[in-house]
Amino acid sequence: MRSFSFSKKLSSLSTLALLAVFLFCVSSNAFYLPGSYMHTYIPSESIYAKVNSLTSIETELPYSYYNLPYCHPQGGSKRSAENLGELLMGDQIDNSPYRFHVNVNESLYLCTTNALNEHEVKLLKQRTHDLYQVNMILDNL
Repeated sequence: MRSFSFSKKLSSLSTLALLAVFLFCVSSNAFYLPGSYMHTYIPSESIYAKVNSLTSIETELPYSYYNLPYCHPQGGSKRSAENLGELLMGDQIDNSPYRFHVNVNESLYLCTTNALNEHEVKLLKQRTHDLYQVNMILDNL
């Protein structure tokens, strides 16, 4: 008889705990993902893209984006890791000269570099042959 009352108490406690968790989940309506934030843009506001390292499905060796002769932003490139996870994952996030405007259709944006020498052309061809791709970040998307 005593074991029956203990199991009955345990059952009622687990039901009460489940009810408390359910009520807590229903009553909370907040959303927070570490490293993210809500930002509302106004029309024509500039958003600058960031670039991550070059990665390939053919090789395991990542390269910095500016290891290749891409155009640099005015004032030079700067590291811009925004959270601890990016640092721990070894991401090499840099700023870039590429910009977008909110709610504005743009079909052309020129970013120029100096003429490439023979070594830089060979390097670009080799990275293309090795299937390297650029990972760009726009507003943490």
